[in-house]
Amino acid sequence: MGQKLTRFRTVGSRIIHQGRYLTFREDTIDLGDGKLVRREIVDHPGAVVIVPLDAHGHAIMVRQYRHAAGKTLLELPAGTLERGEDPLACARRELREETGYAAAHWEPLPGFFSAPGFTNEFMHLFLARDLAHDPLDGDEDEEIVVEPVPLAHAIAMIERGEIQDAKTIAGLLLTHRRMQHGL
Repeated sequence: MGQKLTRFRTVGSRIIHQGRYLTFREDTIDLGDGKLVRREIVDHPGAVVIVPLDAHGHAIMVRQYRHAAGKTLLELPAGTLERGEDPLACARRELREETGYAAAHWEPLPGFFSAPGFTNEFMHLFLARDLAHDPLDGDEDEEIVVEPVPLAHAIAMIERGEIQDAKTIAGLLLTHRRMQHGL
């Protein structure tokens, strides 16, 4: 406690691969004492996560196959920001594309870094309420099944290890806490 953290300084950076929306790079960092270390970084434009709650207290969730995880996961709707895109505009679009709903009321919740040990991806979290059916065409490479889940049941699923997606866990727990405190 009270320890001063070392002031790291990036002294070099090289791009390893430039993807469609991700950049993989290797940074050389001076630890402040002359010692140099390398860090592999995934540069990400950021993302949005939406907790859509219907009038019955159900979280409108999506079930989809996630290749990196090698399984189908139950998640909150989410999406990657276009470079320079407003997070709320992205959230509005993603909600309609992934669930077929639009929301009349939006509330920003605390955002978070997804995995700061290797990526700068920041996730903007929103609570969406007063839902109405208003679909947009989804991404052609996604197969999504929409599942309304009572919020209390979703929390129990987290506790049983049935929901394993970190952004979904964070969004549901923050929302559940807000609902318990009448916020």
